[in-house]
Amino acid sequence: VRVRFVRQGATVHYGPAPVDGALWLPANPSIHGMLLARESLTPDARDTEFNGERFLSLFPVGTTIDAGDSPLHSLRSDIVSAAFFFLSRHEEWTCTEFDQFGRFRADAGLLGRRGELDRPVVREYAAVLACGLLSRGVELPRDERYAGHPAAAVMTHDIDYLSKFTPGLVFREVVKNFFFNRRHVNAAERRRRLWEYLQFHRRSRDPYVVSILRMLEIETASGITASWLFKTGGRDKRDVSYRLDSSRARMILRMIREKGHDIGLHPSFHAHDDLPMLQREKKRLDTAAAMQSRSVRQHYLRFRYPATWRNQVAAGFEVDSTLGHAEQEGFRGGTAHPFLPFDLEEGRVLPVWEVPLTVMDGTLAHYRGLDPVQAVERIRELLDLTAQVRGTAVLLFHNTAYDHHDFQGWGGVFEESCRMMSDGRFHTGALPSVVRSWLSSSGYESLPDVMKVINSEPA
Repeated sequence: VRVRFVRQGATVHYGPAPVDGALWLPANPSIHGMLLARESLTPDARDTEFNGERFLSLFPVGTTIDAGDSPLHSLRSDIVSAAFFFLSRHEEWTCTEFDQFGRFRADAGLLGRRGELDRPVVREYAAVLACGLLSRGVELPRDERYAGHPAAAVMTHDIDYLSKFTPGLVFREVVKNFFFNRRHVNAAERRRRLWEYLQFHRRSRDPYVVSILRMLEIETASGITASWLFKTGGRDKRDVSYRLDSSRARMILRMIREKGHDIGLHPSFHAHDDLPMLQREKKRLDTAAAMQSRSVRQHYLRFRYPATWRNQVAAGFEVDSTLGHAEQEGFRGGTAHPFLPFDLEEGRVLPVWEVPLTVMDGTLAHYRGLDPVQAVERIRELLDLTAQVRGTAVLLFHNTAYDHHDFQGWGGVFEESCRMMSDGRFHTGALPSVVRSWLSSSGYESLPDVMKVINSEPA
């Protein structure tokens, strides 16, 4: 439910007791203090039903108050606190154990433990509220939320490499694969692969460049405008550096810009909690791209709550799409919609839109071990679910899709994903475009307009 703030009258009241003339959402005041404290919470999560709407109840409200004719008098669950629990990322704030890259694991979260990362539960709370409003004669409009479409699907690309002819990969192909035969193939196959690999030193043959050109071509034909996220530095072994002032990079940036796509930053491995590094890298990108970058996704999906979001705000970004799990696709924040993060340490809303990452090619191929056919079906399921809840799906394909040596068949996965995205159900703009359309459908012109409402004193 997109909120419109009005000054006259009370339509919905959230509190421990009802108010005459208002729709009552029961509150559990004891939970409020817990949600603002840095102590791990173990919600009493159970599936519940209200007027035919299934939802995941976290915080029961054991009230005996007579709610009169309030249509939600039998709700008995604090759905506002539940939504806040997921969207504030309270469980990440209080988490003490992370993976080897300092990331919040899928199985560390409530939905991950329940095996329900496919479940955008915040939408369930919105459905309960809509049900209550309808019983009061207030029917929420089912207008097109995203530039004339009921849902949105965003294609994004993290550009980790611009050349497959690098020292590390040369060593792998020549020494490991050719001389030591780590792939365990016959001599003819080893010679064929090495000969093909040596041709990659030519820009027109490099599969990472070929992938970019091919993806741009398919997106143009499909009516898709993507977000392309580039690296501009890095000091870690997991950073593959390339120069944006090289002829190859300049050519690619020019083509992407001329086609009207979004150019954003894919910061280096340590930039997720290093503000000066993030600022330097953004400045380099803005100079090379001859435009102000607004979108960002952290390398390796590294994210530290709330420092990463704070740093993105300070660096001047407007849209982030880091919030996803590397090892499991789905809805990390319990939502399929853009939202503004809440900083639990400082008690304030942060002015950067989070558009959560739904599915990444590397997740399906490497972590989950799916083949291309299975990957297409999994992406189809997630797009169908996003359309059903009228939300936003964010897809990530690296510029390795047409590398037949290491990613055989994944070009077909990308092509089929574009076909499904462009079937008429989705707005297929880039990250900033989706946020603008989401804002516009709620009656707002810009993020500052929203922040004015959030930060204003009640009348």
